[in-house]
Order: sequence, then C-alpha cells, then structure tokens
Amino acid sequence: MPGFLGKVGGVKTDFFFSKNRNKKLINKKLLLNDFYIEQRTIDKFQQDKIFENNGQYFVLTEGVILNSHELIEKYQTESLFEAIITMYKKIGSDFFKEFRGSFSGVFFDKKRNKKIIYTSHIGDKQVFYSQIGSDLVFGSDINYIVDYYQTNNLQYTLNKKAAYYLLTFGFMLEDNTIFSQINKLIAGHYILIENGKLEIIQYYKLDNTPNYEQSEEEIIENIDRLFRQAIKRAFDKDLEYNYQHLVSLSAGLDSRMTTWVANDLGYGGNIVNFTFSQSDYLDETVPKKIASDLKHQWIFKALDNGLFLQELENVIKRSAGELYYWGLALVESFFDLIDKENFGINHTGQLGDVILGTYYSSLDKDKNYTLTDGANSVLLANKLEKNWIKFDYANEEIFKFYGRGFNGIVQGILLTQETMEYYSPFCDVDFLQYSLQIPLELRYHHAIYIKWILTKYPKAADYKWEKIKRKLSDKKIKVFLKRVSQRLTRYFRKILKIKYNPLNTKQHMNPLDYWYNTNKDLKIFLDQYFNSNINRLDFEEELKTDCIYLYQKGRCFEKAQVLTLLAVLKIYFANNDITDFFVDIYGGRKNHA
Repeated sequence: MPGFLGKVGGVKTDFFFSKNRNKKLINKKLLLNDFYIEQRTIDKFQQDKIFENNGQYFVLTEGVILNSHELIEKYQTESLFEAIITMYKKIGSDFFKEFRGSFSGVFFDKKRNKKIIYTSHIGDKQVFYSQIGSDLVFGSDINYIVDYYQTNNLQYTLNKKAAYYLLTFGFMLEDNTIFSQINKLIAGHYILIENGKLEIIQYYKLDNTPNYEQSEEEIIENIDRLFRQAIKRAFDKDLEYNYQHLVSLSAGLDSRMTTWVANDLGYGGNIVNFTFSQSDYLDETVPKKIASDLKHQWIFKALDNGLFLQELENVIKRSAGELYYWGLALVESFFDLIDKENFGINHTGQLGDVILGTYYSSLDKDKNYTLTDGANSVLLANKLEKNWIKFDYANEEIFKFYGRGFNGIVQGILLTQETMEYYSPFCDVDFLQYSLQIPLELRYHHAIYIKWILTKYPKAADYKWEKIKRKLSDKKIKVFLKRVSQRLTRYFRKILKIKYNPLNTKQHMNPLDYWYNTNKDLKIFLDQYFNSNINRLDFEEELKTDCIYLYQKGRCFEKAQVLTLLAVLKIYFANNDITDFFVDIYGGRKNHA
C-alpha cells in the first residue's frame, strides 16, 4: 500500500530497495547516517502527510490526521510539523496517541538517535517490519519487505501457523504474517529504537470495563455528541481539500447512520453514496430508497454471478494473503469502476455493530475467549493451539476486537487505500472508548444503539434493517408476530432436519454459495485453480491434506480461504525452495541461507 518504507542500520546507500514502480505516487527519499526513509504516497491530503527534516528532527506522517488543526491550535504552532515536535517534547515518544484519524508514521530524534515507527489506535494503516541481524527493515506494504528480501537475495519462508490462521479465521492474528521473517505492528503499538535496542511498545489498549455512573439518557446524549464530532472531523477534512464525500450505504445500521448524521450536519449536498450487493436484495432496495429520500447521488454495482471472485491473483499480489481474498476482490470490483479523483476519504460504518453493539456472545462480561472466537471456519479448529497466542486478552470481546475486528474487518478496505483514504466514525477513538464502557446489558442486542436512533433520528428507523428484515420503527405487536414467525420457521427446519444456508440463496448481500452453484464458469475457474495448485503443498503433507478437506467439505468462503493460501504459494514462493527453507511452528529453521 502507499505510505513509506525504510531501513535502520546497515549500508548507507539505497540500493537495497528496488525503485518505486508506481509513477502516480509522491516519492521522496532521505538518508541520515544509519537511517534510510522513503515516502511513496498518494497525491491526496498532502498537508496531512509530513515529510520534513530540520537540524534535530525528522517527521513523516501517513494518512489523514482529522484533528490536525485542533492540534496546531492546542500547541500554538504555525504548522503540523511544528505541532508534532512540540507534542513529542511535552508528551514523549507516544505523542501520536492524540491523533484522530487513519494514520501511521515515523519520527527521528537525531540528537538522541531515537527512531519511532507507529500505527494508529486500530491499526488501519498497516506497518510491517523484519529484523535482519542488527538491521530493521519496515514499510506500510508487506510487499516492500518481500521486495527487499528478493532484491538482496535473502530467503523468506512460509509461516505454518499463519497458514492455519488463514484457513480458519480468514485473516492473521496478532503480529503474524504469512512470512515467518516478517511481522505486523499490532494496533495501538509502536516500534522504539534507542541506544541500539529495539522495543515494541503498546500506547493504546482497549478497555471495556463498564461504567455504571450514567443514566440511559446521559449515555444517548454522549453517544450522539461523540458521533457527531467524529462525523464532523472526517467530513470537514474532505471539504478542506475540496473533495466530495464518498459514503458507503447498505441495509445495515452502521453505514446508514454515517450517512444520516452527515446529512443532518449539512454535508448531504456533497455526498455520493455507493452500494454493492446481489441485485434486488435489501442491500440494494433499502439504500436506493434512503439515498433518494435524502437527495443524495447514489451508485449501485450488482454483484450477481460472483464474477469478481476470478480476480484472485490480482488481489493476492497486492495483499500477500493477510486476508482471504473474496472480500477484498468484492470491494475492489466496485472501486475499479469509478473515477476516484474527486473523492478523498472513503467514509464507512465499519465495526459500528460491535462498537455500539458488542462482540460478546452472552451477557457474561467476564467470559474468557476461546481459540476460535471470531473465526470464519471451524472445520480445522483442531489444528489451532492455545500456546500460539502471545498476548493477554481481558475477555472474549477484547480478543475479537484485536482479531476479527482490527486484523479482519478493518483490513477489508485495504486495497482502496491505493487511491483514497479511509475512515469509519465508529472507530474514532473518543467514540470507540466511550462506547465500549457502556454497560453490556445496554449494548447487548443493539439495545442502546436502537434507542439512540429512535430518540435522535427517528426517521432513520423507517427503513428495514437487513439483520432482522424489518423496520426499527415497527410497532411492538408487529415485532412480536415477526419473532414468533421466525422462531416457528427455525423450529420446523430443525424438526424436518432442513439445513438453511442463506449464502446459497439470492436472499443475501453476498450469496457466495449461490454464485458457486449457479455460475458454471465461476465454479470451473475456482475448481481448476485449486486442482492446478494444490500440489504446491507437496512439501507439507499435513497442510495439503487439510486444504483438500476444507475445499471439498467447506462452503464457498472456505474454498476462498484455501485458494488464498495456494495463490500466495504460487506468487511468492514459486522461486523459493520452501521444502528446504520451511519453518514450522514446532521447530527451528532448516538450512537457512
């Protein structure tokens, strides 16, 4: 992804990174003693993307810092560069904890020979790193690190543990990547290199300890105040750079509330909503009605037949298997069709249902996590081991946030960062932290979420919610009858042993199994790719056997998990002798060059 790359230590020339191949990116370079840094970023929000050096400090920021003007005013400086230096002097190495937005960056205190490399509170701007002897190579795109290895004839190896994460969760956990030698900087962490010592330090930690000191009325008021603040920060950033607002819209509540509140704050005349879905489903019909009623422009892309699933290798070449490919391909199939020059931020509602709702599976706030919490597939759950988890997680919800939330869902917009920035107001740290401390009984089943909508934006409740197939504004008797009908349907399915899979019908936003079973050309493509590449796992019989089992027994999304791994092997390991250089999770390195 666009951003930055660099190296600490080693030779003092830049031959170890290949040249920037994307001529559309802004490219800047700097070499300072044992520190090489290069910026490769998109030509948007340039005042937020600092690449500046003075006698004592070097500052690089990537992404959008939505509260940049607030920080300039707070620290009484003339520029963001000066504000950051002042923040560093007053706050310390984790000065960026005051940033709001989607960001990452690098800071170099030359006098102390102190380097800081950081990612955002939720890790939506990825940073990867690899320690090679006493040197550190880092970058915002995993391909920058892989490229470094290839350019310098260094050997990288497959991470078997990560392969099983991909086959179960569909994404990585913690700091793992599919390459044993490369790590990912975890959300809310930064790298500190000082006096020859490297540390990974946590500067932000999710806390869902409930706060019982507020009434429901006070909570609703605070939810509304903080959400409106988050919306204003993000949409004002678009206006600062004269961009239109590109805002996703579905039949769910999250993107609906992003759109609705932005419209209520006066941004509606500049909003372009977009939707992608199986045609004629609620995720087409509901957004169309909302956009029309709000007088917004609206773009719809039909996902019928699942044609985007054939973009397998195109996606893997850019994502390197950090996330199973079908979701990335789906989003990219829409963005490939539009002119993105007029848009700055891709505004979404990501994670809203679990931030203002919850990731807990019950009302037990002390419930510990299980190893498969947040996984997409459990068919190979027996291959996961508890000792693979490095870090402590307070409870089920916190584990799911760092795994499924930050490493999974948030990374679904990864490829859009090649041309735009991204933001979800639900992920604004002020809103996020406040919401997680609302008592669980109020968040459970979206109780306080629904009360907020009905209290503050009742007209937004007059459209069906895809999750329950009815309006939030329905009268209680209608709600009761609907629930009775749903329970009777489930009861008779159980009695008659009817397995219902919505993914195998048209009644779903992304009916993967329906596309696989009805689009002959798609089925042939996926099956042929599997059959042509499964032998790439001949070096590891256990993993090969498990992939065959998952592909044959699993649903289409599980097949996509297998194909993601096979595509990674084809693209990244075709020229590597991974039989000799395989690193397994139980032992050491074999014959490492």
